[in-house]
Amino acid sequence: MGSVSETENLTTGERLAADDNLVTNKTFCRICMSLCGLDVVTDGKKVIRVLPDKTHPYNWRDYCAKGGNSHLVRDHAKRIRTPMKRVGDTYVPVSYKQAVKEIAAQLNAIRDKHGADAIATYIGNPGTSNPANHFFQGSFSAAIGSLSNYTVGSLDHNGLLLVAQEMFGCEVAPLIPDVDHAKCFLFLGMNPAASNMAWLDTVPEGWKRVLAAKEKGADLIVVDPRQTPTTRKASTHVTIRPGEDWAFLLGIIKIVFENNWQHQQDCAEANGIETLKAIAAATSLEELSQRCNVPVAQIQDVARRFATAETACCVARTGIAQNRNGTLGEWLSHALNLITGRLDRKGGRYYQPGVFRNTMQVVNMLAPPVTRRSRIGGHKYIGGGYPITTLPDEIRTPGEGQVRALIINSGNPVASAPDGARMDAALKELDCLIAVDMFQRESHRHAHWLIPGTHFLERDEFFALFSSAYETSFAQLGEAAIEPLNGIKPEWEFFRDLTVEMKVPFMGMRRLNTLIKVSRWISRLTGNPRHAFNPRWIWALLIKKFGAVDWKTLVRNPQGVIFREKAYGHLRPSLQTRDGRINAAPDDFVAALKQRLAEPPPQADNVYPFRFVSQRRESMMNTWLVETTKHTRPYGDVVDINPADAAANKIQDGQTVALTSRVTTIRVKARVTDEVPSGILSMDHGWGSRLFDPQGGAAPEVSGVIRNLLVPADDIDELTGIPSLHSAHVSIAAVA
Repeated sequence: MGSVSETENLTTGERLAADDNLVTNKTFCRICMSLCGLDVVTDGKKVIRVLPDKTHPYNWRDYCAKGGNSHLVRDHAKRIRTPMKRVGDTYVPVSYKQAVKEIAAQLNAIRDKHGADAIATYIGNPGTSNPANHFFQGSFSAAIGSLSNYTVGSLDHNGLLLVAQEMFGCEVAPLIPDVDHAKCFLFLGMNPAASNMAWLDTVPEGWKRVLAAKEKGADLIVVDPRQTPTTRKASTHVTIRPGEDWAFLLGIIKIVFENNWQHQQDCAEANGIETLKAIAAATSLEELSQRCNVPVAQIQDVARRFATAETACCVARTGIAQNRNGTLGEWLSHALNLITGRLDRKGGRYYQPGVFRNTMQVVNMLAPPVTRRSRIGGHKYIGGGYPITTLPDEIRTPGEGQVRALIINSGNPVASAPDGARMDAALKELDCLIAVDMFQRESHRHAHWLIPGTHFLERDEFFALFSSAYETSFAQLGEAAIEPLNGIKPEWEFFRDLTVEMKVPFMGMRRLNTLIKVSRWISRLTGNPRHAFNPRWIWALLIKKFGAVDWKTLVRNPQGVIFREKAYGHLRPSLQTRDGRINAAPDDFVAALKQRLAEPPPQADNVYPFRFVSQRRESMMNTWLVETTKHTRPYGDVVDINPADAAANKIQDGQTVALTSRVTTIRVKARVTDEVPSGILSMDHGWGSRLFDPQGGAAPEVSGVIRNLLVPADDIDELTGIPSLHSAHVSIAAVA
């Protein structure tokens, strides 16, 4: 067999012809919600190349550098390859058995002394993109009786989840833009030219299809504080004040009602329409214009174009979510679709039931709503946890429920959450910090235990509860493309074994622990790992009981299957609200909206006069691909500033500047550009976190600066606890 070095410059076809031992395995990418089909070429030990699966029945054309270079993560020199225990200032490798046994003893001691809620978990993006890991971690927390759980969703999409819960009766209710039939698009806080049409829903080649619709005459209106590759393709770019999208949307709703452009039937079949209409009627359009910094004439123009279009869809994403008004913006975007008859109709935003006959019902059964609020701040439990912004205070505040142990599962909250220095200091005070990850990152530098994580190419996966996020009724059981490196165990197995070792009932069922032990014994006896209790058992059981497709069909079709034609009208029959009607005006949202309207419009801040926003690159995925993805250049040490602002502050292009908030100061280089309007500063997110080498002891790697260090942890959306990562107040000054 030819070595990798001898064949790496050949095309895939040439390499396969040159070496009969190379195998192509089909699976799908799990880095983002585009979920592209992949052809993974391996020699049995190493991944040679990752290519798009051009025969994939659902999606492959959104294939990008993230997926194409994903195998570089698997073989990275600094990857954690075995459990490691902290001894003094170093780490020593230990067996899984020893790690699980000692961690279980430590956690049991903490639980006995301080209670179950003293043991907390945090799951990041790679963990939520690993449903088996996510489910088994949740089962572990439930087994020990802890509600001290935190998720990365509290940094961006918990507003979407809360709006879905309040309006439709279930947090998981993705509403998919019907891009092929919409005649008008209203996009807020999104940049699909870089991120595709994917967030908690996925539209294959969505951005290309939007542009194709525009070429045929569709209206594309993009609302964003700065220029982006997306705004440059827009029919109209609405430049808005960060964090005030809600005022713009309320202005549109006001105009819709005033002109009687609402959809009479859809409004009649929903609750709360009159409440929303009354609030809009009592509000001055001039005042809303002042709040969002969009001229009255432009609000009127957008309202007319959207409401009178034959079909239309309003879509809000991360840009409007990450500020104190994020939930209001998300809610009003859905309310606008509902009022104008764009909800669950052709050309609007529609709901797909997914792999279950009623996915909303199954989600509520497996994860029923939690009514208990957080100890610090009194926040709601959303998306499986409380806001990560409260965690430092939960660690440092004495009393019942004080967090003394934390499992960080594939996450990096020091870099991704606000005021990372505060988070880092709190993590240092924990009695037990366990990091489950492929790498030791910034948030893990105080970890007592390092548990290796798997690469997505090394594990089976099935997006059961998120199958309703697909544009069509599609399901795929993703098979592992290669064996785990160094015998690394999947994360779910760590949580399974830790639960059994702590002698707490997995999923609340004592008999299940016995089944797990017996099945592991049979697995060792037969040499077949699938004989041990594993996620496939649960997936198969759920599909058998609630599925709209047969489990055997999924197993026999490794590329997945489309099992139901695209259709509209599934949302209302799936609703889980008490009366089976859409709630257009949830009480908490109405109260927050009235409170916001009672406040004076945003005032100039003489100390921190700039609004600080972010943007993303196609090759990035939050904070977890910096070290392993090829970039044409590092973007994480540059701030964009308008030429007029640069001149006023005596800043030259390329000069080092100090950005200061009421939390801290960071130093970066200035990029003078008219892509940002006056009063706005913009930086790429996802950079700056250090990558440690617990095995080799080499100096940590770092690229760029953590922009979120500037963001205060107390500047939050009171409805969700999401921080103002996209609208913080800062100042800028040249550094000599």
